[in-house]
Amino acid sequence: MGTDSDLIVVGAGAKAAGLAAKVHTMNGLGLGPISIKVIEGTEVAASWLGRNGMTSGEEPLAVTPIKDVGFPYRSFAEFGEAGEAIDCGVQSFSWHQYMIGKPEYARWIDAGSPSVRHRDYGAYLTWVLSRATAGVSHVQGRVVKVALDSEAERWVVEVTEEGGVSNHTGGALVLTGPGIHRAFPHEPSVASRVFHCDSKRSEFGAIPEDEECDVGVVGGGESALSCVMFLRKFRPRCRFTIYTPLLPLSRGESFLENRVFSNPDVVEWEALDQQSRRDFVKHSDRGVFDPPSLEQIAYDDRVTFLTGRVSDVGAGEGERVSLQHEAPEGTVGREHDYAVNCTGFDLLAQLRAMFPDEVRAEIEGRVGPIWDRPAGTEVPIGRALELRGMQPRLHIPGLAGLSQGPGFANLGALGLLSNRVLEPLLQDADLLPGTTSFA
Repeated sequence: MGTDSDLIVVGAGAKAAGLAAKVHTMNGLGLGPISIKVIEGTEVAASWLGRNGMTSGEEPLAVTPIKDVGFPYRSFAEFGEAGEAIDCGVQSFSWHQYMIGKPEYARWIDAGSPSVRHRDYGAYLTWVLSRATAGVSHVQGRVVKVALDSEAERWVVEVTEEGGVSNHTGGALVLTGPGIHRAFPHEPSVASRVFHCDSKRSEFGAIPEDEECDVGVVGGGESALSCVMFLRKFRPRCRFTIYTPLLPLSRGESFLENRVFSNPDVVEWEALDQQSRRDFVKHSDRGVFDPPSLEQIAYDDRVTFLTGRVSDVGAGEGERVSLQHEAPEGTVGREHDYAVNCTGFDLLAQLRAMFPDEVRAEIEGRVGPIWDRPAGTEVPIGRALELRGMQPRLHIPGLAGLSQGPGFANLGALGLLSNRVLEPLLQDADLLPGTTSFA
């Protein structure tokens, strides 16, 4: 039996933790009641703990954990005079408070506040979601379908749970997660030797442990780097060739770049032309490697880089995989024992599978083309990280990086993300009397 809530969040990861902490705090301050339901098909913080997919959990976190679920703690911008109290309350879910409770805060500070592993961050998110309880409920199950109710006023989420199927309704819906790996067409004969971003660790067990194998890794961003970092330890006798469309770049970490992640309004992000926004996202977030991890492979003679886009994946000599890539000198072919597709994830492909045909048609009838929009056009994402023109609201932070700011698609500004999503909900209910406009 399902229940109704103000907000349904699909995925119990970092974005869900930020929203849950903020809702818990607001309810405690008497700004509610607000109800939020978090639905997770695997486990809390599944993308971070190392028990799901390719990552081992040992990879270093690309950002400092100080940018926690409340960062950047500027809630006055959305909630006026209530913002300070909200930020103070959310600090009880901060990374510092988590480390104090362990207790490992002094040790971490004395060590120079070093970077932490993915699994450490996953443990922090688990801690946040276990403590954020006021108005927050959880459902363990896999979302199989998302639809609208008969009046098209609320979302209906169908979930397969251990005891059967349940339906949950909500006034707004937040979809999190990276999506599914992008298509990587290849000849059927090499399917057993081609892996992808979210292959299970057990699948990589097919790579012989006691042989010197050659692995081609296709992609120039965090997925590719995570793959190499994992496989270097998992199969230390392997050699790796990373195919990147551009020269390998490290993530920018200057004050000005970081400032845009935490406060995109400081550069009037929405007013910038599309090409300027695309260039910033490309050079600071997508298609770049984080410096600490890049340092680990920079002097490793088992790792080489090739510039060019892979255009064909076929069978090579014997049981090898042949990768054709467009290099400056033309099309070049190289063979590997195995290949890994790390070209990234496609959130829209995941949504296509989640929404029935009639719901997709309803959405596109209101907001315009989404799944089959012309190349180079933006998905119309509004300030609340919602599809513009869609009611009930459909928030998709993972698609908001280009339209609203680069921090919304990653860990750059979880506190700002939760503010943007919750702001219209509080406006609708008139829960902040006496405050100025939130815009």
